[in-house]
Amino acid sequence: MSGFETTASSPEVARAAQGPAAATVVRPQTKVPLGAPARLKSGARWFYWVAGLSLANTAAPFTGSHVHFVMGLGITRIVDLVAYRAGAAATLPALVINVMIAAAFLVIGLWSSRCNQLAFGIGMLLYAADGALLVLAHDYLSVAFHGLALFYMYRGFVAGQHLRGLAELGKVRAPAAIG
Repeated sequence: MSGFETTASSPEVARAAQGPAAATVVRPQTKVPLGAPARLKSGARWFYWVAGLSLANTAAPFTGSHVHFVMGLGITRIVDLVAYRAGAAATLPALVINVMIAAAFLVIGLWSSRCNQLAFGIGMLLYAADGALLVLAHDYLSVAFHGLALFYMYRGFVAGQHLRGLAELGKVRAPAAIG
């Protein structure tokens, strides 16, 4: 023996006692990325805004308003246009369809806020496809805003991936419980 004994049970301390070469321990990152829970929630909230403003765009003609929110969905505007051209009998079915579309985005937002990566992915894919519809309609301001919203949705998605990975390592509580 070298006259140096350790009673420590930790492998890191035992390696450190053996000398500098053995003391090098590589550990996976165990810290939660700064702001990851907040970015997750923020990314998911964009789905709520999309749903709400799409319904506001649907309700606007009934109130006599000509307001249009660029963050709303192009598909609901198409449903509104078809209903307008079809006449008063199509108003209620169009409203039901638009409420169902908005409800789908609300559910996507809820599941995304619980760190469901599949919900985030489906929501971003649907919103990107909606942006493509707006390109066809030459509504470039709405397309640009869709791009901005998708950027922040993606940041939430990535934050969720970090949190899920750390939860699998047992370093943070399960993302579904982040509140």
